[in-house]
Amino acid sequence: MSRATPSIRRGRRTDFTATMAVLAAAGVPVPPPDRATLHRFRNIVADLGADFYVAVEAVTVVGVLHVTYNRRLTTAARAHVDLLCVTPEHRGRGVGATLLHFARRRAGGRGCAVLVHDLAAGNDAGRRLLARHGLQPQAETWVLPLTPEGTDG
Repeated sequence: MSRATPSIRRGRRTDFTATMAVLAAAGVPVPPPDRATLHRFRNIVADLGADFYVAVEAVTVVGVLHVTYNRRLTTAARAHVDLLCVTPEHRGRGVGATLLHFARRRAGGRGCAVLVHDLAAGNDAGRRLLARHGLQPQAETWVLPLTPEGTDG
């Protein structure tokens, strides 16, 4: 397998279809391709307070990275990797590592004290990638699902 380094560029509004294809190929549930999803995608791409980048080999998007930043009252800011996804045929070729390294550099440039990434249970490949790059499990995440109206059931 080739370990060619992909180019990383800021995501564009026109990357919607390519991004959804990466998610689908990776087995990530893809939202319906309706106006609301397209609008949400365009807001994420346009958000200057967050990062949405794509990894490109030749002209094909092979990975996506979405990082949000949280300012904190009592500690330094933190970067949160909301999405790091690589197409299966490009895994093990350095694409995920390149995106993770990119996220780390961007977070450091924004003065963040930590880089955080939540993993779904059973994501052993993701766990190995994060551990190989110095991330360590540290806390448990507690979640309260909210109804669409924004209230708790």
